[in-house]
Amino acid sequence: MQNFVWFQGVIEDRNDPLKIGRVKIRCYGYHTENKQDLPTEDLPWATPITPVTSASVNGIGETPLGPVTGTWVVGFFRDGSLAQNPVYFGTIPAISSMLPNPNIGFSDPSGEYPKEDFIDESDTNRLARNEKIEETIVEKKRNDIDEMEVPSGGGSSSQITEPTTPYNTQYPFNKVKETEGGHIQEFDDTPGAERIHWYHRSGTFEEIHPDGSTVLKVVGSKYEVTINDNNLHVKGDLNIDVDQNANILINGNANVKVDGKLDFVAEDGIDISTNGNLNLSGKTVNISGKPINLN
Repeated sequence: MQNFVWFQGVIEDRNDPLKIGRVKIRCYGYHTENKQDLPTEDLPWATPITPVTSASVNGIGETPLGPVTGTWVVGFFRDGSLAQNPVYFGTIPAISSMLPNPNIGFSDPSGEYPKEDFIDESDTNRLARNEKIEETIVEKKRNDIDEMEVPSGGGSSSQITEPTTPYNTQYPFNKVKETEGGHIQEFDDTPGAERIHWYHRSGTFEEIHPDGSTVLKVVGSKYEVTINDNNLHVKGDLNIDVDQNANILINGNANVKVDGKLDFVAEDGIDISTNGNLNLSGKTVNISGKPINLN
């Protein structure tokens, strides 16, 4: 490939009108830093290369939309030294020492990246490095622990506390993906601290702990639909704590079998009504109250 020419440069525009992931890259050795001589809009569009695990046809595969303005990338010119047909395929992490200057080339025109809080810091995610964790979602989750109260029989109750995140990453085992909006995925292979974690910027998350335990917290409402059967087998205890009302509608029959004792405790009364027969049976049936009304 006689005309195969490599380049590295900085993304200055990613608003591709064709929406195929193209970006405009100011390339070192080919483009000037002076934006008056070469404005961003005059840079050629660079086409992304996606991995072979992505079909890149008819929406199948991953969308090539990862880099942001200010991202350093590497690629090559398909037309060689003419340098008008660039292709990019990789990003270059670094340790940024300066804030962006929108007035010059090789810098984020929006002035957003790199952010001030990340100057002189590795571009690798803090969750992957286990550094400045107090400024990440780990600290937020540890400061927002839920407690639930569950009945334990005879009118008494007990407290159950949400398990805290077992985050204990060691570099380089935690594979982290974070979006601009703050959505996060973690696949942590740290020996003895293996986790899988999905986090939405609202605070909703699901985390699988090293022992296989799972914590799911939904900040908003949760709506779950099962078209066919839904089977739940709990081999330990099942605890449910509802702070407000609980409503259940069953359009067919309901069958409840308790091998032990069944306790109903209601502070304000119990109403039972049926359009058919009401049958009570037992070895002994005890009814107490002041007064007792039988109609």
